Amino acid sequence: MTNNEQQGPKYLQQIKVSCKITVEQIQRQLHKLKPYKAPGPDRIPNIVLTKCAHLLTDSLFQIYEAMFEKNLLYKPWKHFTTVVLRKLGKPCYNISKAYRPIVLLNTMWKVLTAIVAEQLTFIMEKYQLLPDNHFRGRPGCTTMDAMHLLAHKIKTSWRAGKVTLVLFLDIEGTFSNVVPSYLVHNLRKRKVPSKIVNFVHNML
Repeated sequence: MTNNEQQGPKYLQQIKVSCKITVEQIQRQLHKLKPYKAPGPDRIPNIVLTKCAHLLTDSLFQIYEAMFEKNLLYKPWKHFTTVVLRKLGKPCYNISKAYRPIVLLNTMWKVLTAIVAEQLTFIMEKYQLLPDNHFRGRPGCTTMDAMHLLAHKIKTSWRAGKVTLVLFLDIEGTFSNVVPSYLVHNLRKRKVPSKIVNFVHNML
């Protein structure tokens, strides 16, 4: 094994951008919560967090900032409850596909992950780290946009006298689980700030 192989891949310098968590971000995410959704293992209802946001924001800010800046992880927040519900109208309930698992997470952890996801989305869009034809999970990019692009490509090909062939792949079905090491590697390749990369690594 060569020295380069032992050292691992070399990454470009990360993007210089502030990743500070703000009080405004916390308040915005607290008010986005669905008030009557079932709580996670901590049994704290969302309605409590939304109605008491003005009382909780300062304390949550100190906790979130310490976790994010110091690369800390409060493991009990990662615990979750899975509730298995029957799908309506199924002829037989002896197979797993007749049931729908619902995962209930601790809301205070969900608020922090939503803040980091918001920051990551902002960086991806501002610095154009995703290809133009990537639509899913991006603000302002919908399924209709993807269909319009597909129709445009097909019609352009027809006008040029070419035959169009489309191959649809169920990527999510094939790769249903995230490989943390590959995800972290891809984030670093795209120069995502280390604070966000470390948070994602700890989250997974």
